[in-house]
Amino acid sequence: MFLFKASGQTYLRVVKQSLHAFPYRPREVEVGQVVLLSKNREDCTSSEAQIQFVAKILAVRPATTLELDAHFPGVSAGERFGVMVELYWMERLDRPFNLSQVLGPDHKFYNTVQDYSLLKDADELKVFGFLVKNNPRVVLSYLNRDDLPEKLVEYHDSDAG
Repeated sequence: MFLFKASGQTYLRVVKQSLHAFPYRPREVEVGQVVLLSKNREDCTSSEAQIQFVAKILAVRPATTLELDAHFPGVSAGERFGVMVELYWMERLDRPFNLSQVLGPDHKFYNTVQDYSLLKDADELKVFGFLVKNNPRVVLSYLNRDDLPEKLVEYHDSDAG
């Protein structure tokens, strides 16, 4: 499970486009991994939780300056980033949350994350347990879906033959 952070200026664009941009390719990234989409703490209102959406990773690829600036205008995306992460199964959480609610003091490890972080195994289990208990509709939606994006269907079809 990954934590992807975004500024308040780009958070809704990431959600609407199911795209996120980074300076470098995330390590240990795999197609189908769950992503917690977190808004930077300083961009949240006092009553707003940072993690409001979850998604899954579809692809990680190089991106052009033009593409980045088109998808994320006004933030110098083409100068700052070089990698695009495509997402699928974007879901709004019924009960958004902050990592501090789930991890307690251990959440501080992720406070300094600028762009993304792979969650530690123990933290991933705690987050998953929290999602099951507090966002069961989203978890059940993920378990019951079979509407893979066409890009994944093509990948699986070519892999099978």
